Amino acid sequence: MTSPREPRLDQLVAEGRLRLQSADRQMLEKTLESARQDVAAASAMEKASLSWTEAILYEAGLRCARIIVQAAGWRIAADRGHQTAIDAADALTDGRLHRIFLRLHRMRRVRHEFMYEVGHEPSRADVAQARRDVAALIAEAQAVVSQRPQTQQR
Repeated sequence: MTSPREPRLDQLVAEGRLRLQSADRQMLEKTLESARQDVAAASAMEKASLSWTEAILYEAGLRCARIIVQAAGWRIAADRGHQTAIDAADALTDGRLHRIFLRLHRMRRVRHEFMYEVGHEPSRADVAQARRDVAALIAEAQAVVSQRPQTQQR
């Protein structure tokens, strides 16, 4: 579902790509911290390899997509987990971040080519856009986590 049209949540559920499951806030916060650490790692890698930099930024963006999905009470239940996470997060944000999610799909494909095939290295402009997109996704993920009740310590 990587077309320019926005994915629909009901379609993802009907296809078996999502299942209901609540997530606790502590787990979401840890995942958000990991996304922030990915961004820091990407910055450290930038001089050495733009391909690795963008791959790490993709991972940060993917973590944010998963947070958005899990915070809404869904579990990604498909073998196409990366696509499902991105599509579901796009649907859950009502298209507000649609262009960012389209670019995240592009980053997914470029990362795949880099890891498993011979692909082109992203440009500095691609990496700069990826960094801006991930910053927006981290802000969105932080907002959805902040709306969840605190996890009770036992």
